[in-house]
Amino acid sequence: MGWLNELTKVIVGKPPAAPAAPDYTGAAVAQGAANVEAARATAMLSNPNVYSPYGNQTVTYQGDIPTVTQTLTPAAQKTLEQQQALGYKLTDLAGRGFSAVDRSMGTPFSFGGPSVQTSLGNFNSLQSAPSANQYGMAGGVNPSGYGQAQGGVDAPNLQSNLDLSGVARMPVNAGTTGQEAIMSRLGPSLAKNRVSTETQLVNQGLRPGSEAYDNAIQLLSQQENDARTQAALQGINLDIGANAQGYGQALSSGQFGNQTQLAGFDARMQNQQAANQAIAQNFGQGVTGQQLGNQAVAQNYGQGLTSAQAQNAQVAQQFNQAQQAAQFANTAQQQALAQAIQERQMPLNEVNALVEGSQIQNPQFGAYQGSNVQAAPIANATTLQGQFDQNTYNQNVGSYNQQLAGLYSLGSSAAGRK
Repeated sequence: MGWLNELTKVIVGKPPAAPAAPDYTGAAVAQGAANVEAARATAMLSNPNVYSPYGNQTVTYQGDIPTVTQTLTPAAQKTLEQQQALGYKLTDLAGRGFSAVDRSMGTPFSFGGPSVQTSLGNFNSLQSAPSANQYGMAGGVNPSGYGQAQGGVDAPNLQSNLDLSGVARMPVNAGTTGQEAIMSRLGPSLAKNRVSTETQLVNQGLRPGSEAYDNAIQLLSQQENDARTQAALQGINLDIGANAQGYGQALSSGQFGNQTQLAGFDARMQNQQAANQAIAQNFGQGVTGQQLGNQAVAQNYGQGLTSAQAQNAQVAQQFNQAQQAAQFANTAQQQALAQAIQERQMPLNEVNALVEGSQIQNPQFGAYQGSNVQAAPIANATTLQGQFDQNTYNQNVGSYNQQLAGLYSLGSSAAGRK
């Protein structure tokens, strides 16, 4: 197999040599130097000299140490010196004012002004509405004190059935009788009289449902009944006059008895009416007297109520005046307290104003800028170069190994054929 090795050296050549290791230390040193140069370049580019209407700002370097020099214009320099002088004077004046502040703060605050008003004094109690009982109670009139009105008078038992056995019968359907004619005229008169009587009772102060009113209506009803009875009798007389003489004699006899009873009945009724009218008159007088008494009670009560209201108005007025006086006093107390607090704080406020007014204002220049220029990536480039060389070496070794494998395969085939 010696010949195969010799042939391999002739055809393939020597194996590829491994690349040398990168100089990482040198790359780091070079990177540091590049960073320093980038910082210097950044400082030089970021901090120009400034020339403004208020002054100048220049930047100089001693090695790597920068020096910033600010120079004001003559006018700005003079203004600064005047401000400093004024500030010194204000500060000195404020220092002298501290003695007043020390005296004020060293003394505890005490307010000797008027006190707050909380009481309004004593006032008369408010009067309530007067009691109606102290002026007498209003009352009504008792009708029983004037006597009871008498009821209606018993009507007499009139004789209405006549002995007509000897009298010829009246013709049937002979037309309107005398009784019907009288009653037809009496009905409207009675109705009109009833309306007039009811109106008169109401005007007298009597109302339906009261005893006096009902008695008067009952009496009127009895009178109407009597009038109808009398009209009936008159009609009967007229009708009977047309009959025979015997009928007239019987009728005359019955009529005489009835007239006698009616005369007594009318007399009793008139007496009863006179008595009831006297009771009604006395009752009306009692009502009038009671009304006058009630009016006097109401007048006295109104006067008492007016007096209580006047007294309450006077108490309310006094209360309002006292309240206004207390409010005025409290307002004055608040004003006095505010003045005392202001007097205590005035020295301190003056010192603060003097100190705040002594601040010096300088012209504004641009601040010194740091470095921000990026240096060349030397260390990173060195690392990348090493990686590239290693990849190239790996590829060459692979290619060499493939060529060797091919030659060995070819040699093995030739040896087998021999």
